[in-house]
This record gives sequence, C-alpha cells and structure tokens, in this order.
Amino acid sequence: MKLTARFDDFLRDTVNLNQARIDLLSQRVDTIKRFLRDSDYEPKIIRFAAQGSWAHKTIIKPPTGNKEFDADLVVYLEPVDDWDAAKYVNELRRVFRASATYKDKTSRKSRCVTVDYAGDFHLDVVPIVVREHWLGSDTYEVCNRAENCFEASDGDGFKEWWSEQNKAVGGNYLIKTARLLKYLRDTKSTFSAKSVLLTTLIGERVGVFDGVIFDTYPDLPTTLKVIVGRLDDWLQENPDLPAVENPALPGESFTRKWTQEQYDNFRNKISQYREWVDDAYGEEDRDESIKKWRRLFGESFAKGEVKEAASRRLRVFADAIQQGKDLVSLVEARGRQILTQMPANLPQVVSVPYRNAANQVPVRIVAYERAEEDGADLRPLTSGDMIHPNSGIYFRAVQQASGLPFSKDFKVEWQVVNTDEEAANSDCLRGGFYPSKDMNSRYEPTKFRGVHWVQAFLINKRTRLVCGVSDRFFVVIA
Repeated sequence: MKLTARFDDFLRDTVNLNQARIDLLSQRVDTIKRFLRDSDYEPKIIRFAAQGSWAHKTIIKPPTGNKEFDADLVVYLEPVDDWDAAKYVNELRRVFRASATYKDKTSRKSRCVTVDYAGDFHLDVVPIVVREHWLGSDTYEVCNRAENCFEASDGDGFKEWWSEQNKAVGGNYLIKTARLLKYLRDTKSTFSAKSVLLTTLIGERVGVFDGVIFDTYPDLPTTLKVIVGRLDDWLQENPDLPAVENPALPGESFTRKWTQEQYDNFRNKISQYREWVDDAYGEEDRDESIKKWRRLFGESFAKGEVKEAASRRLRVFADAIQQGKDLVSLVEARGRQILTQMPANLPQVVSVPYRNAANQVPVRIVAYERAEEDGADLRPLTSGDMIHPNSGIYFRAVQQASGLPFSKDFKVEWQVVNTDEEAANSDCLRGGFYPSKDMNSRYEPTKFRGVHWVQAFLINKRTRLVCGVSDRFFVVIA
C-alpha cells in the first residue's frame, strides 16, 4: 500500500531538517559572506554558492545522538599571480583566525576551512579558483592544500544535473527519495556510501522518457519503488566495483575510495531493501503495510496512526476480559496467565526482517532487575513479574536446556515492544529490533506504566537466518 500521506508526515516530522535550522544556516552564511567581502583576503571574490546536500536539497536531520549537520559553501575566486594551491586555503584560514568571532570556531582541512557552530552545524568554506579561457568555457579548480595542487571541479555542473533529473521526475520526488535513502543509511548503519555517490546512483536511474511518454512517478512511494528497483537491477548486473563518475565532470570518480567489500555490502543491502519496499508497497492490508514500511524506516513511520490503532486494539483486549480495567489492573486482578492472551500483532510491532532457518534452536531469556545498566543484580525476574518504574532490567539470551551462552557464530537481536497509554502519550510505542551488548544481553530501563515485552531472536551471522526465537518475556510496570 502506498500510504502517501504517511510518507508526507514521516518526511515532515522525522526526516527533513527543520526549517528553523535551515533559516539559521542561511543567516550564518550571509554573515560569513559579508565578513569575507569586507576582509583583507586578497583574491577577488566572484560569487558564493551552496554546494553538496544543502545545494541539492537532500539535507536531512542528523541521526539520533548527533545534533550537528554539515553544509558546504563555495567561494569562487579570481586567481592571484604566484599563489599556489595551498596559499588560497592557508590565507582563508588566516582571515577567519584573525576574527574574534571566528577564531575559536575555525579549523582547516585539505581543501577548505571549517567553521564549527558547536551543537548546530559545521560549515565547510571551499575556495575554488575560476580561470577564464578566451576560446572556451571557464574552468574551475579546487585548492588541495595537503598536496599543494589544483584539482578540476565542475563548478555548478553537478548541482544543475541533479536539478534536471529531479525536474524530469516531478513533484520533488527524486529529492525526497534521496532523503529517504540517506535516512535509511544513517539510521540503520548497514551500508556506507557518501552522499554525492548515493545521489549520483539515484539520479542516473531516471530514464530519458519517464516523464515524457510514461507516468512513471505519480507519487513518492512509487518513485521510491521504481528508483530502488532500478538501482538493484543495475547493481546486480555489476558484481565488480564499477567506476561511478561525476556526470558533470567525466574522469572524476566518486567510487575511488570505495572498496570491493564495501560495494558488495551495499549491493546486498539494496537488494534486501528492494524486497522490503516491494513487499510493503504491494501489501493490501493497511495495518500490515504499515508494519512492513516500519521494518524499513523504523518506529517513527506512521507513529500517529500506530498509536491510535494500538490503543484501540489493547482496549478491545482489556474490555473483552474485564470491563473498565487497564492492562496493569487486569494483570493484578486476573494474574499473569492472562498475558498469554495478549495480542502479539499490535500495529507498532515491526515485521521480522530476517528469514527463518530450517532448523530452530530453543532460546530462553533470563532476566534480573538492576537499578542501572552496569549495577548489581537486585533480584531474578520471570516473565510477567511486576516491577516499579525508574528501575531497569538486564536480559540475556541463553540455550533453553543448559542455560549456556550461544557460540560466536550467532548474534541476538531483541524485539522490544512498549504498549499502553503512558508510552503512547510519550511517543514511545516501540516494536522494533535492537542489538545486543556483550554476552547476547540487553538492558532496558523501566519508564512507563503498562504491559511490555521483549523477545530474543537468534541469528546466524554468516547466513543472517533466524535460528531460534524465545517466547515473549512480559514486563509489567506498575
């Protein structure tokens, strides 16, 4: 199912960089432009231009835990006689360092000077020398300070190429698809690809006649499906690391720092995510489609609709057994045995992102209450035990019969499910998968009144198949 409105919500609320932060970036950049024009920097400034994700309009919120984002500002310069490449960067740094405003914010890289607005963003100021040619087009050169050499640049060429590709798709759907794939890269951390490389791979999948003869891109979900499908097809046709060049500057390779191993992983992951996109798009049941899109994009996708549906389903469950009781009161009145009747297919519960192995291994969860993650075990817990808020639980997955740990050939991922009103009201209805720490363990704080559960999934590291699944371990926070 397309769920176009949910995609719009997801981009607005989760993926897109806040407009206030973009406005602040623009204000800070305007100040830097005035500063440099009024400074004693010797090269004549021709103009300024945004570059990178900021210019391409594919900039997204930084991933959780990293509040700062990156932006690039190009300064186009007339050449100065007898200046080598390093001097353009070194002198630019001197100008910033001489300012009381920028002195403590400035650092230097090989090709730029970085102004660091701590807690907000990093701005790379990139000097590019423009050389005029009477019988041909102007050429643009980046200044490599480390090797003291000039390197060819496309100027605004790539930005213009990307703009044309986005225009051919229409609706800014190509830009939005790029944002979604960058979000996928940053949140799942399962593949690496620099933004300019990822943008190029996406843009090159746009067909010449897509918007002329065919209505290939009627909406964002369809665009995502088409682009990811074409990208997967192209990657499968190229098992060896290909040379992906700058479409605006032939000869400049965007894959020069990619290894075959990184490419193989990217190729495999895109193939896997293509299956997930096709599965979610083709699913006709709305709740199931939401689950499948959440498998791809995580718990922030359609969270408002999931919150309402989860609360509604749990109320139906509680009302069917004992009128007027919330889940905790229900367990207190009827005992933990009632938990076996609790529905497992709540809307926030993400579909399992792995296939099952033919042979399954019994898995058991052992648990202890702990006041903090590295603290002492306060008491052992069994499924359905009640625990107070503001404590925590240490979970470990072990072999069912022996209680011994699993071999290093396996890893354990944990599905953590939060339910009930307190979690819902705090936008903390969870249902996704989370990694183990050491010894196939995980620590979870107890925050919200309600009935929650965890489940351990034993995964073969080589085949990435699920080789065993524990029973649900219920946690009742009262």
